[in-house]
This record gives sequence, structure tokens and C-alpha cells, in this order.
Amino acid sequence: MTPYFDKERMLRILRAPLEVVLLRYIIGIMILVPTIMLFFWLVTPERPLNIVLIDKSVPDANRTEHAAFTWLLKQDRIVKSDGTFYDRFTDYYGFYPRSGGDFVVQDFSSFDSVRIDSLASAADLVYLADAYGVYSHNYGGDKTKANHSLYGGVNASDLDFIRASQKQGKTIIAEFSLFGAPTSKAHRDSLQSMFGLKWSGWIGRYFISLDTTANDVLPDWVVQLYEQNFGPEWPFTDSGVILVKGEEIVILEYGTHLLEETPLIKTEEEYAAEYQLAPLVRYPFWFDIVTSPYTENRVVSIFQLPVNAQGDSLLLAHKIPAMFPAVLYHPGSPGTFYYFAGDFSDNQVPEFAAYLKGISYFHSFFYDKDRMNDRRQFFWRFYRPLIEQVLDDLSAQP
Repeated sequence: MTPYFDKERMLRILRAPLEVVLLRYIIGIMILVPTIMLFFWLVTPERPLNIVLIDKSVPDANRTEHAAFTWLLKQDRIVKSDGTFYDRFTDYYGFYPRSGGDFVVQDFSSFDSVRIDSLASAADLVYLADAYGVYSHNYGGDKTKANHSLYGGVNASDLDFIRASQKQGKTIIAEFSLFGAPTSKAHRDSLQSMFGLKWSGWIGRYFISLDTTANDVLPDWVVQLYEQNFGPEWPFTDSGVILVKGEEIVILEYGTHLLEETPLIKTEEEYAAEYQLAPLVRYPFWFDIVTSPYTENRVVSIFQLPVNAQGDSLLLAHKIPAMFPAVLYHPGSPGTFYYFAGDFSDNQVPEFAAYLKGISYFHSFFYDKDRMNDRRQFFWRFYRPLIEQVLDDLSAQP
């Protein structure tokens, strides 16, 4: 039997320009692939985990300080005890901005010891995303007036909850800004003792341009502090890293002090394999310098400031190490603890991508690897696999 052959249809295809045929196939693939990925996301089993998320630095409606974390919860289909997904706009403790310069605070201040213990007992994971808080200048206040704290810092009720969580063997993750102002010295000392860390007081950040005429992201206080220490001349025009400790300031300029533009995060082969991390990744955002006197704490990854001889001399003069922990991990008793010495969860990820299973295989489409201040590369190559492994470990617990 002769198979049916549509001669007219074949002629139309052959006569059509190649570009049109290819375009049809490309459009078809662009529709089909996301549809398949969405389907597989929908049929992936949900995983219930009780997560207490704390974010005190929410000056606007975007909630960017914990956006990357809640995105991953949705991507991995982590749900609350009632079966609903975590909402980055409502499912956290901390600062809630409102229109017109008003705000609401929802934290543990009104909790008694029974309620704090109950919350800690129910939690599988405690995530302290940001404790810095919100200041008047960040919240639309008059910048001609002194900048003052509206809310922020680790307080006594936070400490009670963290202690209760640690005592009950819960997994705790804390990020950059845990130890700095407006957290009091007494509370900082308690946190350092609790987790076996020592904060140096130094914080830093990469800026793609140190030229004050070209970069409006460069804070005014940085320039003022430098001029206060070294005089009215601001000599920097390239990219660089700014380090600050109280009234001290150190500026590492690319080319003058740095061999590479940004700080680097390096992970040893053992931990890179365990957490599926890139062995080397750029990190172009806020970080702090901590050490760990506790031998029980493991250094998963380290920061490196890629200085030349001149930059190394500058660091030595201020007793700043060129390498220091980026991720610290304390396994087991009395509880599992991670410290991320950077503003890791502050990263914008396309919301739609959370609903696509396997989206990480296409991660290179979501960032510009040649743009030094593009933090999304860090998200896809480091933060995402790190958090996913932590979540997998939690889900595997009986």
C-alpha cells in the first residue's frame, strides 16, 4: 500500500524561506519546553518544612533582602504545615512597610517564654536573613536631617528565640549584618559566644565604579569618611572594594591594589562536591569579616580579596586578612548552624522561573557573566545549590 504523500504541502515547505521554517520551530520549542518544565514542577511532590524567617531590613515592598530564599522555597515546592507555599511578602518576622511613611513591626517582642519555646519546637529551620534594619534615609526620610534607626538589630526576644532553637537542636542560618549596628555590644557578644564566631568589625562591598561623578550607588558617607581620614581629595575612579570599621576606611582600587575586580569565593573540592558549588565564583556585594575560634566550626568556603603587593601592604597596615570565611558550618550538637558572611539572600530572581522544574540547567541565560556587579551569577552558581542542599538535608531528617 502506497503511503499518502501530500505533494502540495511539501512544496509549500520547500518554497518557504529557511528563516521562516526555523522561526516556526524555535517558537514551538520556546512554548513547548517551558510547558513541560511547568508540568514537571506541578507533579513534583510538595515537601512540608516549618521555617521561621526573620528579616528586619525591608524598606520597600519588594522584600529583596530575602527574595532569593523564598524563591528557592517555591522552586523546590517547600510548603508550610497547612500545605500553602511561603509568601515572601507575608511569611517573615520583622519590618513591614506601609504607604505614606507608616510601618508595622511583627517580631517576638510580645512573646512570652512559653510561646517562644513553642515556636522554636515547631521550627525545622530558622533563617536570619538581615538584622540591619531600616533607617530614616532608606525610608523616604529627609536626607538633610540626621539618619536614624527606625527599627533593627538583634534584640533580647530574638536572642531568647535563637537560644531556644539552638537548645532544641534546630538548624539555624544567619547572614551578614547579624553582628553589626544597631545590635548592641551585649547582644553581639552573646551571639558570638553562642555560635563560636568572632566579628572583626570590618564590613566591605564591591562597587563597579568609585568615580563619584559616575556612580550614584556609592554612599555619600563613604566619601565623607574617607575625606575625614585622608583629606578632601578623592583619587579613585575605577572599580574597587570599600572596607569600613567604625571610623576606619580602606579602599582597594582595581589596578592599583586589586588583581581581580571583585572579591572571590573559593570552595575546597570536598565541599564543592558535597554542596554542588562552583569552586570559584565572584561576589560583588556586602560582606563582613569573621573568624571562628571553635574547632567544631567547619569552613565550607572562603572569601579572598585578590590584592597585589600594594594592596596586601594596605591590608596588613590595618590588620585585615586577605582571606577569611565566607560560609561557616557547625554540624550537630547542640544544633546545626550556618553563617553566611555576605548578604547572600538579597538577590532578584525572575518570579516566573520558580515554577519551572530544571530551570537551573538554563542559568546562564539569567545573568551577564561579563558584568562584574551582576549578583545573579552568584545566586545560580553558589547560593542556589547551597540552600537546596540544606533543604534536602532537612527533608531527609526523620
